Amino acid sequence: MDQVIRFLKKGYSWILKTKTSLSYEMYGDKNYEKYVIISRSRTGSTWLMTLLRYHPNLICEGEIFKHLRGKSCLQIWNEFFHKKPKRIKQVGFKLFYNHPYDQDQDVWDIIEADRDIRIIHLTRRNYLRSYLSEKIGEKTKKWTESIHKPDNLLIQDKKVTLDYEECQRIFERTQQNEINTRKRFRNHDFIEVAYEDLQENKEEVLSKIFGFLGVSFIVEEVPNKKQNPERISDLLINYKDLKAQLAKTQWRDFFVEL
Repeated sequence: MDQVIRFLKKGYSWILKTKTSLSYEMYGDKNYEKYVIISRSRTGSTWLMTLLRYHPNLICEGEIFKHLRGKSCLQIWNEFFHKKPKRIKQVGFKLFYNHPYDQDQDVWDIIEADRDIRIIHLTRRNYLRSYLSEKIGEKTKKWTESIHKPDNLLIQDKKVTLDYEECQRIFERTQQNEINTRKRFRNHDFIEVAYEDLQENKEEVLSKIFGFLGVSFIVEEVPNKKQNPERISDLLINYKDLKAQLAKTQWRDFFVEL
């Protein structure tokens, strides 16, 4: 029965997608501009994507270049940036530093070569929080949460242990990816947004992003829910040991809980 339901859902999704594509082809146009959200995982990118999706003049898709599934980057690019509804002014998607997972990496060259593409660089200052959230997601298999369907996980279900050397590698890689992104796209229209600022001053940060994209300021309530609001010390089994190991490194402030 479950397989039948999944098959029907997949078929229904295909019908809707085909219907939408045909509608765009008949009544849409390509008179819009492009943008890309560049980030790493667990930086609030899904939340930002949802906030942008609620704007009537924006399209924001997810990680369309994560897996190419036998297509080339150029093919996916051309299929995505096709005709859209005439009300749309900006079309974009999310791209993580390590995407695509496939050998074809041409999407990065395509973006770099087109100076008209606007770049939203989404960061999270606390790399430890990002990595901790990633490991919790791997453990629980829960990557998003809605206020309408809370996971209701016990804190014990979330607790993980992090390895010191692996943390060092992840933090250094994230830092270098941020530096490389700023350098590579320095000639583009470029805005950098920190998750912490978006969380603390949502309307102010969104106003800057909408202004950057050249659309009106509209904020809607979205169903996204922060997945791991607990303190780091409550989620990290080896909190004391890891804090002591990182105490004399540049990462020591990651343990400061505000």
